[in-house]
Amino acid sequence: MKTGVILISHGSKLSSGNDGLFQVADMLRSMNRWDMVEAAFLQLAEPEFSEVVKKTVSSGANRLVIMPLLLFKGNHVYRDIPEMIEEEKRNYPQVEFVYSNNIGADERIALIAADRIHEVLVEKQHGNRERIEQPQAIVNESFEIIDKLVNLDSVPELHRPIIQRAIHATGDTEYAYNLVFHPLAVETGIRAIKSGKNIITDVNMVKAGITNGPVEKFGGKIICKISDKSVVDEANRLGKTRAIAAMQQSIHEMQDGIVAIGNAPTALFELIDLIKKGLAQPALVIGIPVGFVGAVEAKSALKNTTMPYITNTNRKGGSAVAVSIVNAIIKLAKEGQ
Repeated sequence: MKTGVILISHGSKLSSGNDGLFQVADMLRSMNRWDMVEAAFLQLAEPEFSEVVKKTVSSGANRLVIMPLLLFKGNHVYRDIPEMIEEEKRNYPQVEFVYSNNIGADERIALIAADRIHEVLVEKQHGNRERIEQPQAIVNESFEIIDKLVNLDSVPELHRPIIQRAIHATGDTEYAYNLVFHPLAVETGIRAIKSGKNIITDVNMVKAGITNGPVEKFGGKIICKISDKSVVDEANRLGKTRAIAAMQQSIHEMQDGIVAIGNAPTALFELIDLIKKGLAQPALVIGIPVGFVGAVEAKSALKNTTMPYITNTNRKGGSAVAVSIVNAIIKLAKEGQ
């Protein structure tokens, strides 16, 4: 089945008022999750809804998802768009029409609003205060700002410092709602650190960012084999990524330890396969690879395992996030000595 997505918005006489819809369509198109993504307007601008339906059906779509890019439910959402869809159903009875929810009062909208408010206040205040140059003062103020931007009162206490550090490392408040924790993840990670178990990383950038002093003091090591000659040779022989070979060659070292993956979805896929086969037995998997190819799918696969994990729900992630999560767990382990 070929799926087309049609974003529909109100429309404006000013072209600048319509540009945003085309930009969002481009963003969705770049995700490569649907066969086609188009934009349409209810009035005052082109293309009109019926024109876009005709275009997508002519391009071979036999299922159309109609997504109203409207913030709240009003007459357009309740009446106008459903009536337009019913008319197009009569014109194209062979096509399945699916009407999605509008944006709605979503916490992510509140986070964006909070960011915008904070940005304009910072711009207004810039130059009216002394520049902060002390490292700890910068960190302290950063966390004060994060506390104002996101409300973590409903989040389990052990999860809060991890979320805060992920936001601090990226400047992205989305991590307040899209980090996903196995119920035993944090406790398991703390126990692994305090028991002197190793931390395995997928790339050297993650290894370099992890605070190694406390880990070594507890008796563990931070290990990354991505550049080992044996890994390079094996990857070349198999025609696969070095990240895959590195996971295969780290099975012994990761026993009851932590595996932190911030870069390579192939590393996470391979680790999951090794776990399912009973060949790898880490205590905790931090699976936060970034990318357009395989990242979301690998994270989804991780969430379907029984292994304690920390991950997120989209293509975002990266070495900085993986490092921030590991370092937050290390800090919790130190505090609980």
